Amino acid sequence: MVIRKIVSKLPARMLSKLVLKGILKKSVDTSDEIYQKDFKDFIFKVNWDISGAIGYQIYNQTSYSYKFGEHLDDADVLLSIPKIEHVRLMIRDNGLDLEMSRDKDRNFQLCIKDPLIIARFKEGVNPNPRSVTQLPLFRDIQKQWHYGKTLFKPPEDVSAEKEELESLVKKMLKDSDHISDEEYQKTFKDRIFKVNWDIQGILAYQIFEENRYTYEFGKNLDDADVTLMPTSRKYAKLLFQGDPIDITHGKDAHNNFQLCVKIPMLLTRFKDPNLSPLVLSKLPFSKSFRKEEKVEEKREEYGSYIPVNLSAGEYQNEVIPLKVFEYFIEKASNIVVCHCLCRINYDCQNHDKTLGCMYMGDDTKNMVLTDIQRTISKEEAVQYVKKAIDDGLIPLIGRSVGETEGQSIEDTGHFLSSCFCCTCCCINAKMISNASYAMISDNMIKKMKGLEIKIDPAKCVGCGTCLEVCVFKGREIVNGKATIDPEFCLGCGRCVDVCPNGAISIKIGDSSYIDELIAKIESIVDVEDQGNKISTIS
Repeated sequence: MVIRKIVSKLPARMLSKLVLKGILKKSVDTSDEIYQKDFKDFIFKVNWDISGAIGYQIYNQTSYSYKFGEHLDDADVLLSIPKIEHVRLMIRDNGLDLEMSRDKDRNFQLCIKDPLIIARFKEGVNPNPRSVTQLPLFRDIQKQWHYGKTLFKPPEDVSAEKEELESLVKKMLKDSDHISDEEYQKTFKDRIFKVNWDIQGILAYQIFEENRYTYEFGKNLDDADVTLMPTSRKYAKLLFQGDPIDITHGKDAHNNFQLCVKIPMLLTRFKDPNLSPLVLSKLPFSKSFRKEEKVEEKREEYGSYIPVNLSAGEYQNEVIPLKVFEYFIEKASNIVVCHCLCRINYDCQNHDKTLGCMYMGDDTKNMVLTDIQRTISKEEAVQYVKKAIDDGLIPLIGRSVGETEGQSIEDTGHFLSSCFCCTCCCINAKMISNASYAMISDNMIKKMKGLEIKIDPAKCVGCGTCLEVCVFKGREIVNGKATIDPEFCLGCGRCVDVCPNGAISIKIGDSSYIDELIAKIESIVDVEDQGNKISTIS
């Protein structure tokens, strides 16, 4: 740690060269199994620019080469860290809390999370940052918070005097009066939300009710639900002026929720703009950017695709995914659905963007719903699943702790996640197709037990149609015939639907495997009302 601090203080030019040479020379074992899988039939050329120091790398399955001081003319990607202070931060902190983003031209970038507002919630209040973004001040931010939306980075040279901030705060208090607005009334229906502001000693409070709004400058409430504290006058000024800022959420060292500004650190320029940035996870340098989190408790996760073209035993004449979903829907204490952020992000032209994830269980009651989320009845949920299946979407169901983290709520074992995926936009498919094998080998999504997918070589003509729809890299052509890679095939069944010669079949030998899938999911997530139950889920 001491050496890192000393190195981080080197002169800019010396430091940028030292860091780049370290990245280029980083040990690469081309005999490593993961490396060979990552670069199988794949050559990847990388140009680097770290604060003016340049170089390149060439990765392929059997070799690795690099050169300092030159760029390739045909590189697949340019990676750059323009600011030397970010290089110093990267070295000094030994791993950063980073988040992905896009610039205004949709180029991928890794961003540092810089605290914008610390939110201290009153004990007993749901500590969800989304409840803050529903305030009138944050309305535009909330609408652009969905994955894939792009906001501009804030200007660097901003100064704010106390008198100017006081004037902006007073204007914000006055402009937050939206009681006649339908969205305001919906947000604060049957609730009172009290907010304190403390902008480095500048105090104010707001009280939001369905048909009433009150405020006062110069004082705080004793019983506020949340106290919001901008971390700097610069950020406070940008916020109250309504400047667009790329916002995310996190926690400080004391476990207080905070809203953060995304500050671009690592910039990318891909030769092929359609290439997924997840391919960067294959590069050894990417590990140095990851902040290792201390995991206090490993909570079991599991998910499985359920092919719609599957039949078995007692389910012979039924749509199996629908029967599985109906089982959990009937038991669910609460059901929330949302638009599909994957299809929104990629502007899907093939499937309905409104048919997104479905969440079930008591934990969903803690969600602060956005304008693309809603609570539905059991009857509506069944119709929702039917509509998704009819649209050609692939059902996925299970428990993913990351889903609750994305909703800023605690996973207590009562949050069932389900998706309806398309082959063109699904983030799970893009991860499996592009990310390092080290990331996907521990994937929570598993092929349904007992599922058999076979190819009849007599019928297969090697046309490759199945390869085009297999987003999990589970197919390849060998000696003119399609083959299945059991390590990657997740049994979604799309290949069966598209094969023009009927060469692919999918079946499950025993209907007990359907019951086993239901039992497996029930063992790790309980969707029933917990009011009169003792939880056994961990």
